[in-house]
Amino acid sequence: MLFRSNRNIGNYTPVLGIHRMLGKELDVWSIRRTPVDWDYVHRNYQEVIVGGAGLLHRVFEPFWVDLEKNCRLPITVWGIGVCLPESDPIKGVSQGVVRSVFDRAKLANVRDELTRDFYKLDSNISITACPTLEYVASEFAVSPKENLTGDVLHSWHTKLEPGEDGPLIKKAIKKAGYRYSVTENIETPKESLPEILEMYPESDFVVTTRLHGAIIAYAFQRPYIAISYDPKIVAFQELYGGGVCLKNVRDLGRTIESGDFRELGDYSLELKRVREFGRKAKAALDKSLS
Repeated sequence: MLFRSNRNIGNYTPVLGIHRMLGKELDVWSIRRTPVDWDYVHRNYQEVIVGGAGLLHRVFEPFWVDLEKNCRLPITVWGIGVCLPESDPIKGVSQGVVRSVFDRAKLANVRDELTRDFYKLDSNISITACPTLEYVASEFAVSPKENLTGDVLHSWHTKLEPGEDGPLIKKAIKKAGYRYSVTENIETPKESLPEILEMYPESDFVVTTRLHGAIIAYAFQRPYIAISYDPKIVAFQELYGGGVCLKNVRDLGRTIESGDFRELGDYSLELKRVREFGRKAKAALDKSLS
């Protein structure tokens, strides 16, 4: 299975969700290690899954070119999306090479309409929320938080969030009377993936500048306020709900006070759709390996 990185938990929770739905733990290869050793892959494996997170960020262009040119195995694309940061002059992996891979794929699933439309993919392509929903649902007791404790989590993105916005976010949260905690969603020797994830259900709501801050909050049925520096966050909120999306950090204080972000969306339906694609992918994989 080809994925992005396991230090950023938002890149690895989709992998764990895919493993859950397939009922097996696959060998994995980080696509940051390009080129892939295709001779080894072709000798030892029967299929390739490209799965989870923002694998269509422009930095992964070499991987997609390598995949399109050199992979001779059946390909499943699962739960990926485009990243279009406002600060990047080049937007996403080249459309031609992406469409070529999708045309070859035996199964394909993306996480939002933004990705489908940006790459002009088949209008009937499978679109579901991130496989992270399955991992969280299978590992944790997920339910809306009934007894509020006054804790708010700030899930921040070091590369997207302007330096002056972090202090403004912290100030707005504390001014509204909440206790403030923060995570980068980056696993370290001192902070494991489970420890980071457990910060989400402990919070009354999440303020995030990361897409996976919103996704993980949604997976735990916690409301979120997303501050967008990339349209992928807007695309998630518009498609799945569960919170609100702001363009200006200075609107955060008023939004917290209004409480208008607490509508959770149809979580059960979206989890069902994630699992439906998972069953389809598992059936196809089991058939090809039998």
